[in-house]
Amino acid sequence: MVATLEKTRVMVVDDEVDLLDNLKEWLTSSGYETMAARDGREAIAMARQTPVEVVITDLRMPSINGHDLAALLKDLDPRIEIIFLTGQGTMEDAILALREGKVFDFLQKPLKDLRQLNVIIEKALVRRHRTATPDRPEAGPAVIAGRMPAFDLLNVREREILALLIKGFDNRSIAERIALSEKTVRNHLSVIYEKLGVSNRTQAALRARDFWLS
Repeated sequence: MVATLEKTRVMVVDDEVDLLDNLKEWLTSSGYETMAARDGREAIAMARQTPVEVVITDLRMPSINGHDLAALLKDLDPRIEIIFLTGQGTMEDAILALREGKVFDFLQKPLKDLRQLNVIIEKALVRRHRTATPDRPEAGPAVIAGRMPAFDLLNVREREILALLIKGFDNRSIAERIALSEKTVRNHLSVIYEKLGVSNRTQAALRARDFWLS
């Protein structure tokens, strides 16, 4: 684990009070120091007073939406990791934000397994830790060859899905192994294909093998 849970501060932002209370209770019981805000304005005010490592925010909210909130939070601290909560009507917005690198990941409402949220938070903390120590790059072909391949654009979740794809898992099996829906896996794969400049899973697997075996 990257940081002790006592030192990991997570903020949840959502205008659905019941969901906000449930998430705060769950994260607090998981050992995180949890802050809760009912809208973007309150979230910004709280973040200015108390630094946070990870922010979990709804996309569609009054006054300040999730996109604008993410940008404002990044202005306060570029290393804040953002996780979007998205409903059916905001899925495309979340995928676009993921493609553009504005957020670490997203989860689709309703949240069926809250343990999945903890997994994503810990992976976000891994990336935050690596960002804080740029003088310690990961060893591997990209570093050794001095090149910046398309794989550097993939986040932790996308690399995890790609690794399972290479092993021959279909979308359903991938979803089961990492506690996602098949639709979310398909959405992640579309982002992976775009980042790698390929059009299907076979091409993605070939590119990944060429990279990891080079």
